[in-house]
Amino acid sequence: MSTAARFESPGPIAGRSSARALALAGVAALLASACCVLPLLLAVLGISGAWISQMRGLQPYSTGLMVLACASLGLAAWRLFRLEPEAGCACNAGDESCRKVNATARRWFWLVAMLTLITILVPLAAPLFY
Repeated sequence: MSTAARFESPGPIAGRSSARALALAGVAALLASACCVLPLLLAVLGISGAWISQMRGLQPYSTGLMVLACASLGLAAWRLFRLEPEAGCACNAGDESCRKVNATARRWFWLVAMLTLITILVPLAAPLFY
């Protein structure tokens, strides 16, 4: 194998989009807040019952799930906002279709980031209101 073949760009990688990382971040954020924010959200929506108290069992996993959510958001941000090398780009810099896809994905990223931030900060700020 020649050295030139070893250092060539592998081209577009399948599944390189940030959708999976964003979905993982959203699910991890919801599960991390299952002990605190999710029961409040369910009560606001009118869903109640004695089973909601069982969600306190997820509290020991909250820290790990928050770390997973932040790591997933970091991976999604790296995939969305890093600069692509010119030779490996799938489309030109002025191509409208690429810009629309990136703009949509970036909007989803900021939405998931805000929801994750809310679910992380609410349990931290809740003791201030007791």
